[in-house]
Amino acid sequence: MTCEATRGELVGFHFGVLEEQPRAQVERHLATCPVCLGEFLSVKRDVELSAVVEERPRAQVKSRLRSAVAQELGLVAGPPAWWQRPLAFGLAAAAVIVAMVSVQAVATSTPSAPVSVNRAR
Repeated sequence: MTCEATRGELVGFHFGVLEEQPRAQVERHLATCPVCLGEFLSVKRDVELSAVVEERPRAQVKSRLRSAVAQELGLVAGPPAWWQRPLAFGLAAAAVIVAMVSVQAVATSTPSAPVSVNRAR
């Protein structure tokens, strides 16, 4: 087996997914070729280190991401609109009622004469 063919099989050899005959050929070649053996050890180290050094997002970031995705997919309702909030709706209704009562009171009151100011002569 050539060095180039062996290098193409190193990852499969590492994970043990090669058939019996190609696996035996790679083993024989690695036993006789120090360059390919060094390449295999480099691949093995890279694969093992990448599995160990796995950065995981913080729980807070994962929670925000999950809620954003759920909201985007429509699985969770978003924040209610202002008219759906009871306090905001109650305050708006109270303001309308106060305005209506004020206009009614002004419209039905009897007009009074303007107050005159007497100047001293």
